[in-house]
Amino acid sequence: MFAFVMILAFASAVVELTFASKFPVWRKAAKRNKAINLTISIALSFVLGIMFGAAGLITMAAAIISTVLVIPGYAFLEWAYDSPQAQTRGGNQLKYFSDKTKVVVSDTIKIIYKILRVITFPLWGSRIARDKYRDFKLRIQQN
Repeated sequence: MFAFVMILAFASAVVELTFASKFPVWRKAAKRNKAINLTISIALSFVLGIMFGAAGLITMAAAIISTVLVIPGYAFLEWAYDSPQAQTRGGNQLKYFSDKTKVVVSDTIKIIYKILRVITFPLWGSRIARDKYRDFKLRIQQN
């Protein structure tokens, strides 16, 4: 029974935070009034409980646990989408940091590649010189 409560609570929390991340009205209403947050969590747990055959105490316990679980989730969503800092970064800090991370990773890979090219210069440089010397010898022999 406890495992079912926990699974239902986590599922409800994930569904609620997913919807909240997609709909700004949902986030702002939940931030403005904790009763709305509680009502949404209970309703979602109730609907998920009905979908999976739970009732009564299981649904209520899952609703309470999911409400507690989504509190940090709403704080994260507020930071990521609704905070003044997020608004200056285009309204989505996750995308902003993802883009910045891609640039840093790309630059790091380029630097590592160039360092490895410099370190391995004796290998590939001598190979190029050998090939050019062979080509030069062949041209001389053909003339």
